[in-house]
Amino acid sequence: MNTFFKKPFGYKEAFLFSFIFPVIGFFSEILSESNGILIPKAPYNIHIILGIIILIVFTHLFLVKLYFFKWLSTAPIAIANICCTAFLVLLMAIIPQLQNNPSGLVKILGLSHMSKNWALILSGFFLLYTLGLVILRRFQKFNVKNIVFFLNHAGLWIIIAVAGLGSGDLSRLSIYVWENSQPEWRAGDGKNSYELPIAIKLIDFEIDEFNPELALVENATGNVIIDEDNKIQMIENGGIYYLHEFKIIVEDFYELAMRIDTNYIEFYDVGATPAAKIAVYDKYDNLIVRDWISAENYMMSPKLVWASNKYSIGLLPPEPKKFSSKVELFAQDGTKKEAVIEVNKPVNFKGWKIYQLSYDESKGRWSEVSVLELVRDPWIPVVYVGVFMVLFGAIYLFWIGKKSKE
Repeated sequence: MNTFFKKPFGYKEAFLFSFIFPVIGFFSEILSESNGILIPKAPYNIHIILGIIILIVFTHLFLVKLYFFKWLSTAPIAIANICCTAFLVLLMAIIPQLQNNPSGLVKILGLSHMSKNWALILSGFFLLYTLGLVILRRFQKFNVKNIVFFLNHAGLWIIIAVAGLGSGDLSRLSIYVWENSQPEWRAGDGKNSYELPIAIKLIDFEIDEFNPELALVENATGNVIIDEDNKIQMIENGGIYYLHEFKIIVEDFYELAMRIDTNYIEFYDVGATPAAKIAVYDKYDNLIVRDWISAENYMMSPKLVWASNKYSIGLLPPEPKKFSSKVELFAQDGTKKEAVIEVNKPVNFKGWKIYQLSYDESKGRWSEVSVLELVRDPWIPVVYVGVFMVLFGAIYLFWIGKKSKE
């Protein structure tokens, strides 16, 4: 250790000092039984951000002449701090987060909740502090070059600060809405239920499905057999398919049907299921059986055809192609809005972003309930400000570099 912290400080000191913060953080996780830190909500997170800014300004005005604090605004400590924080973020990307029952070091060090882990929080605070000192030190001279530097680094500072401390105000709730029911005002997070300032009424829930797939079923176990020679195939009317040693011709296919005695009729109402009339041949093109097969749903059992003593042939339940909810949205101020919410096509309403999340999968296309996710992040406009600052700075740097090259 006698070779460390001898002036001038370099990268060895920078990395050693930077890694002190995550070490303290992990010890804090152990002492707190891996409970992490509770991210504060407004206005407390705003107070913390203002406190960090005041500390940075105070250091710049009154302490920066001291060698140690001047060193905190140099490149080595900045690079070391970024590497340290990036390493912790990498852990968050590698290790599955929010595990129900973590074990070993993952549990002891709180690696399954890195977003509120003491190590990442302390490292992030130190990064904000040193990055702020760098910005103020560089911005003492007012010129175009330093304005670009300010845009890049101040934008990054905003993104880091808001992504960390603003997460306490992020609301992510699930709401269940039923067809032909009253507007729903309550949503939950899995632990608690909350009354919302908006309400949602489900007008209609719709699912578009792919055609069902042919399946070879082992008679002894009831398992669907899948191997290189037996690929599950989506059927179409008139299609010819090969499963194992069998040749299958689809002579008739109904997207939705109902069984009547030994036959099926096309039927578009609750409980209907896909059905197909197939002819099964052996490898010598001898007809084995001609009969109807149908997929299972919450009202009907699957209908299989016996192809041999070992195998039967049937239909798998169809997979959803897309599903959507036609809803009416209400606000406490009397505002109303009709919208269609699809997967990956959320709807914005009164500061909430509403996503299509799920449905009653046991009923499939006949589900009468839609599960929506509501997300509210009041800090997102501030994040956009930071992103655009970095973007403008990067564009200007690119333009300067191109101009210099010319």
